[in-house]
Amino acid sequence: PIGFLERYPALVTGFFFFMWYFLNVIFNILNKKIFDYFPYPYFVSVTHLSVGVLYCLISWSTGLLKRAPMNSTLLKLLLPVAICHAIGHVTSTVSFAAVSVSFAHTIKALEPFFNAAASQFILGQQVPFTLWLSLAPVVIGVSVASLTELSFNWTGFINAMISNISFTYRSIYSKKAMTDMDSTNLYAYISIIALIVCIPPALIV
Repeated sequence: PIGFLERYPALVTGFFFFMWYFLNVIFNILNKKIFDYFPYPYFVSVTHLSVGVLYCLISWSTGLLKRAPMNSTLLKLLLPVAICHAIGHVTSTVSFAAVSVSFAHTIKALEPFFNAAASQFILGQQVPFTLWLSLAPVVIGVSVASLTELSFNWTGFINAMISNISFTYRSIYSKKAMTDMDSTNLYAYISIIALIVCIPPALIV
C-alpha cells in the first residue's frame, strides 16, 4: 500500500518550505535581539558557521553522511565558492544588525534577480522574457521600500546588496564544483573553509 507521504508529495514539499521560512524568521528575529546586547555581527557569523561545521563533522563521524574525498583539484574549485559563501553570510549578518529585519529581507528579495542576471550574462544561459517580467515587480517594490524605509542606512543596504551578489556567484561556482560532489558534502566543505576565512576578521573587528 502507498503511504500518505508517497501519496501526497506536494504536501511534504510544502511542509518543508513552510518550516524553512518559519525557522528562518525565528532565526533572524533572535539574531536581531542578540545584536541589541552584543553588536558584533562578524563574531555572530562565525558562531553560525561553527554550529554548521560542528553538525557536518558529527554527521561524518557517525556515518549519517558519507564524506566525499577531497583533493587539490576539488579544493581549487571549492575555494571561490567558500569565499563567496563567507562574504555573503557575513554581509547578510551585518545588514540585519544595521537595519530592521523586514527591510533586510526586502533587499534580499533581489537575489533571484541577481541570479537571473548572472545566468544570462555570465553563464550565457538564455533567461525567458517572461521571467524578467515576473522579477520587475520585485525590483520596483524593493526600490520603493528603500525610498520610504524609516530605518534605512547605507551600511545595511550596501551589505545586503553585497550579500546578494556574493550568493549569486556562490551559485555559479557551485554548479562547477557539483559535477564531482553531491550538494550536502559541497555545503559541508564550503562551510568549513568559510569558517576558516571568517575567524581572523571576527577577532579583529
